[in-house]
Amino acid sequence: MTPSSTERRLDALAPRLKRQLERLYGADRLAALWPRMETILRDRASDRPAAMVALDEARLADPDWFVAPDMLGYSTYVDRFAGTVGGLIDKVDHLESLGVRYLHLLALLKAREGDSDGGFAVADYLAIEPRLGTMADVERLAARLRAGRISLCVDLALNHTADDHPWAKAAQAGDPHYRAFYHVLGDDEAQAYEAALPEVFPTTAPGNFTTVPAMGGQVWTTFYPFQWDLNWSNPEVMLAIVDTMLRLANHGFEAFRLDSIAFLWKQLGTDCRNRPEAHSIVRALRAALDIVAPATLLKAEAIVPTALVPPYFGADEGADWNGGFEPECHLVYNNSLMVAGWVALAEQSATLPHAIVEASGGLPRGANWLSYARCHDDIGWGAVIGDLAGIDADPVARLKTAARFLEGGDGSWARGAPFQSDGSVLHGSNGTMASLAGLEAATDEEAREMAFRRIALLSALSIASGGLATTYMGDEAGLLNDTGYLDDPERAHEGRWLHRPKMDWAALDGPAARRISGDLDALRAARIASGGAGSPTAITTDAPALLGIGCGSDRVFLNFSDAAVHVGGLAGWQDRLSEQACGDTVAVEPWGVVWASPAG
Repeated sequence: MTPSSTERRLDALAPRLKRQLERLYGADRLAALWPRMETILRDRASDRPAAMVALDEARLADPDWFVAPDMLGYSTYVDRFAGTVGGLIDKVDHLESLGVRYLHLLALLKAREGDSDGGFAVADYLAIEPRLGTMADVERLAARLRAGRISLCVDLALNHTADDHPWAKAAQAGDPHYRAFYHVLGDDEAQAYEAALPEVFPTTAPGNFTTVPAMGGQVWTTFYPFQWDLNWSNPEVMLAIVDTMLRLANHGFEAFRLDSIAFLWKQLGTDCRNRPEAHSIVRALRAALDIVAPATLLKAEAIVPTALVPPYFGADEGADWNGGFEPECHLVYNNSLMVAGWVALAEQSATLPHAIVEASGGLPRGANWLSYARCHDDIGWGAVIGDLAGIDADPVARLKTAARFLEGGDGSWARGAPFQSDGSVLHGSNGTMASLAGLEAATDEEAREMAFRRIALLSALSIASGGLATTYMGDEAGLLNDTGYLDDPERAHEGRWLHRPKMDWAALDGPAARRISGDLDALRAARIASGGAGSPTAITTDAPALLGIGCGSDRVFLNFSDAAVHVGGLAGWQDRLSEQACGDTVAVEPWGVVWASPAG
């Protein structure tokens, strides 16, 4: 009897999975763990729907399918976009009109009651938030999206569960099996760890531990007191998450955004971020997916300094096992490039994005950036301190200046707001793309034109840099900051709701949406024509405000200043956006973009 595709993959990839498990748990525990892992893999493979098996085979035949010029994405909350999952099915035509190939639905899974960190405190990994619909609705949505060649992505919170997750409830009820799913420390031990730990939300959730009497100690809570960090040093957590992940893949999800993966492994005396074991955890998850559901992507939400990002794609571990490259995530957020774009706008200098584009090259095979101009989170300035330190002796002061500008200071056209800070310390900034780019403050046609150009400029940075360029919901319509969250007691403390407005469908017929969507269409068409995807290439220019990017066959020039800049050496080239010949020297207008393609 010929072995099935799953059995062939299990034979081929089991050594890869075992290597990671042994690194985490040791050879002795692996011996007992492996038979249980094999059972999970085979059971979930036998449950896999025929449509997903067919997708597996198609993508195994085209493993770089997500590294393609037409790979553009869209990210949204279901309720803010369409009310329910069923309502979203009726809006897929809008996504198709934007050329979307990848849809990330934020905070879709069932969250805890009350405050839930915007839905990221998950109470049940295998259920949908009831007010949004059911898993059956999700399966219908996934089928509709597949028909339109759009891959559905869901958040998978690996670092923590909600305090009302069944595992946490069982732990509080005294079940030792589930108590071991979490970190429970005495006061002295917690204080010893705390000495080296930064705070994620210093204003609204200071510290990293929460006293929980029912647990008999302090529970590790990196984010909020109601989000309990999982204890990945316990192999039972690995088994539970692998089973959960594969079940979700069988419901039609084609990508997982791995939330907060830099925090997974705890080690005394360190900041407990980006530990080698965290990479082994994710590489084990990747191996399990490659065996059972190889059509599925892993995306790292690793909002870390640029120098720490490459390992999330994988690493060559030949010295350890003489086997070469160990893959990790297919996609990684290019958060540093997003931050650098806003820095460049604020200071009218392309110096920082040029450095980030240079650092973004050289991706391994089968990997791609997830690029974006804005998202549901704040602009976290600390991510680029290391990059800026090689440019400026006082990077913090420079970033504070950029943040102050984007928050409306110094006569700025931007209308952002500080996040987790009164503005005196460097942390983050909030605001929709349009408000940050000047559309909210614009009082005349010239100011509106400059705002539209800045929006297109940042979209061009995302699209020309070769990644899976993703638009956040409403940015295509130019939606402005929404201060209505301040009237909601459950959201008023969370400033990021400023840039999470409800979709204004009527606005899509307005002049702002027509202009912005038209610019996005032109940029998408230019990238497809260029054949550019994957690693970007930095092009050195003579003007400090001018960023040059090599995208496929083309050269893209982005002017981060309010004055025209000239670039030469383009005789015989044509601007794909204006459809005009470039001439030997071409003017890049204030906040403008020239997408130059060779003649012929």
